[in-house]
Amino acid sequence: MTSTIDSPQQEDQVVLLDSVPHPAADAAEPFIVASDRRLIVAYPIAETDFERFGPFDSDDDPFCAVLFPDAVFHRLGPPGDANLDIHPLAGQGLLGWSVHEVMNSSLAAEVAGVASAGPAQRHFVITFQESTFECVASDYTVVGVFGAAEIACREAFALVR
Repeated sequence: MTSTIDSPQQEDQVVLLDSVPHPAADAAEPFIVASDRRLIVAYPIAETDFERFGPFDSDDDPFCAVLFPDAVFHRLGPPGDANLDIHPLAGQGLLGWSVHEVMNSSLAAEVAGVASAGPAQRHFVITFQESTFECVASDYTVVGVFGAAEIACREAFALVR
């Protein structure tokens, strides 16, 4: 029998990623475009980020697209903002309508145990009004902030092909 002193303990640490636009609090839900190893999530950005990632016209509905290369796991589903406190990472600083990276991720370690050898894997979490997006990938890149969902969708499909 191995004691907890002898075995390393995985300790998830949630870190806010300020380089990525925050999701809008009460707007359309995100959409995902994925291939076997590339994934893009696109979502409407918070008004508080319009100036930082703009400029935008008054009739724009800004969406950003975030690329996750070498993705080996992703999901989009509950919990949403109203019950985010039930998420396993809620006690580690997971915030609503935000983009996070989980350092020392137990999920990334679990996925690495079953995924084929490849680039180092990182765990990302984006929280939305009605859902939470999680993925395990090698990195992330904001590929663009666009004036409308249709443009973000076209770009996402073009980049995943």
